[in-house]
Amino acid sequence: MVKVPKVFYADRRSAGAASDATITHLATQILRRVARDLRLRSGEHEIVAEPSRRGRGCRITLRTPAVMLEVADTPARQKVAVSFRTRRGRSDMSGGADNAVALEQLSSREGYDALLTDLRLAAGLDGERR
Repeated sequence: MVKVPKVFYADRRSAGAASDATITHLATQILRRVARDLRLRSGEHEIVAEPSRRGRGCRITLRTPAVMLEVADTPARQKVAVSFRTRRGRSDMSGGADNAVALEQLSSREGYDALLTDLRLAAGLDGERR
């Protein structure tokens, strides 16, 4: 279970640089927790933060060779979006289709456990690491 910060639910259309920095920091913490709960070793994953640009918000991703979990913020959205998709290696960003994750799902124990199960399945992680 992850405590989803209130800033993730805030209206993103009038967000500025300070809120982007806050979202980047909080999303990085959440993705570190997910990596720890998946029992990923440091060489098996990376967390990449792409800063915001004009017309495009910040994007923070947890990347493994098989799956990518992304927290994205865009000015057009009313709240931060979380999604995951499969990959075919570290350089492939065009793997499968995005699978949206509701922020409410991260807040509940059952929803968070279901997300971890889905990520393990998509990434092909061993059951021995649980």
